[in-house]
Amino acid sequence: MPIPLLFDISGGELLVILLFVLLFFGSKGIPDIARTMGRTMRQLRDATDDVQREIKKGAQDIQRTAYGQDDPVQRPVKRPEEPPSTGSSS
Repeated sequence: MPIPLLFDISGGELLVILLFVLLFFGSKGIPDIARTMGRTMRQLRDATDDVQREIKKGAQDIQRTAYGQDDPVQRPVKRPEEPPSTGSSS
């Protein structure tokens, strides 16, 4: 039973790809490529975490603002309206 891999690549195809990479980049270039890919993945993860943190911070600010306006302690006091004057004084 074959193990499913990314993009449905079989073991033989994966071996051919790895052989091509070894021939094309050489044994000295592969660690540099792996290091560069690792740094890139780390930077991408950090950027994703920063975006998620900013989104959560914005959502919390909106919630605080919304709940702050609904808080009866902070709500401005409404003064009762005076009855309309009829203009005639007795």
